[in-house]
Amino acid sequence: MVYRLIDQHGPISRIALSKKAQLAPASITKITRELIDAHLVKETEFPDLGFRGRPAIGLKVDSEGWQFLCICINEGHIVIGLRDLDCNLVVEEQLAFSISSTHSFLDCIVSEIDGFFLRYQSHLERLTAISITISAIVDPINKVIHSSPYYNIQDLPLGNFLHHRTGLPIFLQHGITAWTIAESLYGAGKNYQNLIQLVIDDNVGAGIITAGQILHAGNHSVVEIGHIQIDPNGEHCYCGNVET
Repeated sequence: MVYRLIDQHGPISRIALSKKAQLAPASITKITRELIDAHLVKETEFPDLGFRGRPAIGLKVDSEGWQFLCICINEGHIVIGLRDLDCNLVVEEQLAFSISSTHSFLDCIVSEIDGFFLRYQSHLERLTAISITISAIVDPINKVIHSSPYYNIQDLPLGNFLHHRTGLPIFLQHGITAWTIAESLYGAGKNYQNLIQLVIDDNVGAGIITAGQILHAGNHSVVEIGHIQIDPNGEHCYCGNVET
């Protein structure tokens, strides 16, 4: 929790951090010392508005040397990028992606990841996690893709498979939901507890944040507006509904 608050509000003073975390100053001092020793957080000077004299000493995320792999799976192509913990792009590729009759979806994903690592091994430092977004029905808690309009997938345990192969934490989320979470943390919705994001492009979808949390039912999103029927006699898409 303390690291997340520093990430969202840094640079932030220890006093302000103590108030946001609702922890005693002594606890904040102990926790932040451990984060600094682990090179996850660093001290930095920043102007303290309303006060003269020397700049205040605050805390911010130490992103140097820490990276994560982000993968976006789309219809017919895949985007793989390497970013630091400040989300600065290190390197990125967009590649054609299709499933052949002799290879499974998992085989193809692993092949693309392995190829990316081989091509850009000189850019790799301390890899912390892999995040995956896809336009599909997903269970982000158990990291399972239940179904996809573009690929022949049925209850695919992608997260467990990649975790056992790489040893890294795996984060799986619907693309629009992930976008909405990012907007609520770092973008236009940063200072709001309730947020609705409507996306109309190649796909139709929405993400909803309520009371600071993504709206869901159990392990699944409840916002599938692309599957609302508008014209019962209209042209059918793959599901027969509004995405036509």
